[in-house]
Amino acid sequence: MAQNKIIPFSMWPAHWGLSGKTREIAKAEYELTGYELAKRLLELKEEDLEPADFIRKNAELDFKYGKIDKDTLDRKLADTIKDEKQRNLALLELDYRAGKIVQLEYEKQNATIRGEPWVNMVSMDFSKKTSLEGSFELDWNEAFVEKLKSEGYQAPSADLIVNQWFMELCRNVAMEEFDGTGNFTADSEANLDAMKRWQGSESYPEGRKGYK
Repeated sequence: MAQNKIIPFSMWPAHWGLSGKTREIAKAEYELTGYELAKRLLELKEEDLEPADFIRKNAELDFKYGKIDKDTLDRKLADTIKDEKQRNLALLELDYRAGKIVQLEYEKQNATIRGEPWVNMVSMDFSKKTSLEGSFELDWNEAFVEKLKSEGYQAPSADLIVNQWFMELCRNVAMEEFDGTGNFTADSEANLDAMKRWQGSESYPEGRKGYK
């Protein structure tokens, strides 16, 4: 709040002879107090500061006097980061901490900003009739698709490229159960027959099928 001075600043003898910025500072200190004084003094120093430093000091001043909350302060400070990648990572971290995005989206955006390939399983859905029928929902970023392309995967769309990779991944995981040797179909049928014997039954529940 401005002070109610009986004698105007221009008539105060102690300030006669002052000029330029020195006079403006003296005038502010004579007429203003608190937040208004701090704000005015900072404005008078603007030309001596880097733009990012001026923004940072303004934000810190506004927070000190309760003009903005902590989240707004952090965002204003993050905006002053010169490196674009680091700035975007800082803003992403604030969004995550504020609950504006879920963890899965945070991880995807984090990897994307860093230029790293990312893929994750979003959900699995199984049929109510049999657990052997179902579907998987995957999510990925562009860097992951580019990685697959560099490894030789080709298809008209990103969905098909990722689907190729996922099917091959599932096949490779299954093959590892048989040490990668022998005939997959024959080994699978032998494994199912062994399971039948272990269960003491010659039949499986409805919906359970072997590899034909």
